[in-house]
Amino acid sequence: MGNRLSHIISVISFALMRLPIPRTHRNIFMRMGGIRLTGRRYFIASDVEFDTVYPQNITLHDDVHITSGVRLLTHMLDTSNPDRNDIHWKEGRIEICEHAFIGTGSIITGNVRIGRGAIVGAGSVVTKDIPDYEIWAGNPASFIKKRP
Repeated sequence: MGNRLSHIISVISFALMRLPIPRTHRNIFMRMGGIRLTGRRYFIASDVEFDTVYPQNITLHDDVHITSGVRLLTHMLDTSNPDRNDIHWKEGRIEICEHAFIGTGSIITGNVRIGRGAIVGAGSVVTKDIPDYEIWAGNPASFIKKRP
């Protein structure tokens, strides 16, 4: 029952984030929804969707910028499961480190760490770790260049 209640709270919290509230207050709803916030400053634009299945597996560090339309997904289809008559999910984790920037419309999938000062280009699909101070873009996201 506790899992179901926390899921309901996550869904409501993230739905409230879609209301026209100041971006500085969105972290209140993110915390209520189960997101781990380790810093004090965040920029979370409108229309950002956090996974409501495992929101506790999302960690945002200080001064993270997530722009409009970004999706963070912490559960994925388990294609290695031999049971072909049922769908199984596997749990993942997302960590976005200090000073990282996620471009508009990007999708971040589970078991991904986006490094300190990294930049993800708009519309990218991130399926693997991005090292510190690198720029990645595309579908799937690939290395573009190092930041100065």
